[in-house]
Amino acid sequence: MRSTRWQTIGTVGLVEVPAPQAGPYDVVLDVGACGICGSDVHAFAEGAWISTGDPMGHEFSGTVGAVGSEVSAFSVGDRVAVNPMGPCGSCAQCAAGSSNLCARPVHSSFGGLGDQVLVAHAESGARLFRMPDTMSFEEGAFLEPLSVAVRAVRTVDADLAAPIVVAGLGSIGQCVVRVLRAFGAADVLGVDVSPPRLQVAAAAGIDVLDAREGGGDGVVAAVRDRWGTSDSPYQPGSGNVAAFFECSGAQAMISVATAVTRAGGVVALTGLSGSRPRVDLDTVVQKELRLRGTFAYTGDDATEAFRLLASGAVDVAPLVTHRIPLSKVDEAFAAQHATDGSVKVVVLPDRP
Repeated sequence: MRSTRWQTIGTVGLVEVPAPQAGPYDVVLDVGACGICGSDVHAFAEGAWISTGDPMGHEFSGTVGAVGSEVSAFSVGDRVAVNPMGPCGSCAQCAAGSSNLCARPVHSSFGGLGDQVLVAHAESGARLFRMPDTMSFEEGAFLEPLSVAVRAVRTVDADLAAPIVVAGLGSIGQCVVRVLRAFGAADVLGVDVSPPRLQVAAAAGIDVLDAREGGGDGVVAAVRDRWGTSDSPYQPGSGNVAAFFECSGAQAMISVATAVTRAGGVVALTGLSGSRPRVDLDTVVQKELRLRGTFAYTGDDATEAFRLLASGAVDVAPLVTHRIPLSKVDEAFAAQHATDGSVKVVVLPDRP
């Protein structure tokens, strides 16, 4: 079978590898669709968090092709969405309920950018979700990024009637917007530099702002004009945003976030930057901001994300802008890297 492997910065290769074999507690999936994640792009373009020969792709859905002898909940032919996180279940973080921070996620599944993929311990920790007939493989592949968004929104626990900003409208930011709307957020502003991403976010029912119009200072001014200002010790004329979801990892947006969030508000850092951006800690201290990182998701977050997908409360289909066959996976990475031309690139099996 074929599998996409990272080779070097800017290069991935589709190589022949042995087909996976299901152990007693595992399933093998025939991949139906796999999205390219922002972290995949960092790996592709910068070599971040990856080594030569590592398999790629963790946003996938598919059809069960083989089941282990101890698997009873799933059968060959089942169409499933996948939670690829496979925590150990025994470390201190898992015991504390933070399986997203597992010290040894030994059962995690990677390699969705291939013909087949192994899901180890498939019945543990909400790993597989049987998709309704109305859900496409493309939609099922959004379970992973939507789970990230569910965790971010739940962790922040923002006042949904107050002003909220989502900066960075890639797939995570778009999912955060949709989860906020599904949970009842009334006043959300989306910020990005990509016209297609701004357009797709606006179609979800929020107002949007092009960050290239005036740069960071222009975004700060626009947000203050929209929601007014607030005062706090040594921070007069601050912004009035209650919660700022920073999903881009861009230095400029992190600076905007601390400037426009009001005293006692929260800045949720959801996007990876691949670098070490600076943070205005004086502003964080003087406004007593909650600077909160949110990472990955738990099985409970994935269960909620699947509920939102299956019920239709969240519609992810409009996010797919490119469908590229596995045989052209290098083109898929190039398309996802070109933010001005894409929102979500999905890789599909080659058709006869």
